[in-house]
Amino acid sequence: MAIIERRTPEETRGSILAVAWDLIRQLGARTAVADIADKSGMSSANVYRFFPSKQALNEAVCEGLLGESLKAAQSALDRPGTAAERIATMMLTLHRLMRDHMTDQARVHEILQIAMDEVWPPIVDYLHKCAAMLAETIAEGQATGEFGSSSPSCATVSCATRRPRRTAVLATCGWAGGCGAPLLSIVSARTGWSKAESGRRGRRSRRSW
Repeated sequence: MAIIERRTPEETRGSILAVAWDLIRQLGARTAVADIADKSGMSSANVYRFFPSKQALNEAVCEGLLGESLKAAQSALDRPGTAAERIATMMLTLHRLMRDHMTDQARVHEILQIAMDEVWPPIVDYLHKCAAMLAETIAEGQATGEFGSSSPSCATVSCATRRPRRTAVLATCGWAGGCGAPLLSIVSARTGWSKAESGRRGRRSRRSW
């Protein structure tokens, strides 16, 4: 007698996401719910039980991808070093992740680009979490006298919420829509960055990023 494998709703949802992720890497934004359902061995109607629309499914995939970037960013900030060094490491880490998506996983980057252009909720959530991590690190730098006395939340959250689309590009690949202004420079301008080296570090970062 055949044993029927029973999955929990969470396991089924995770399986659908895994299939969606695999297909998006191959097909990009043109991946259809029918494709995902077919490869998952279920009907489209069953997929819609877990994700009410294709948009909801795409946002869930995007959220998972950005979640991995946030883990990498936090890992960079947890390393030894000054606050400035750790912020630089965080931004370079995010830049390299986005670069790799653009060059090695172009189809995945299609989804991220659409998410940034349309300011999907996972993008907004990602930006606020990046801002919170930066604010905490800036506050640590202020406590040691490394940075000036501006509010760390103003230096990061206002930067992350004022221009969502441009800042989305900033936070994920280090640049503001090609204008050549790394987020690190914006943070430095808003915090005083270093009492002695603000201007010099900002100019150096613009040349090296």
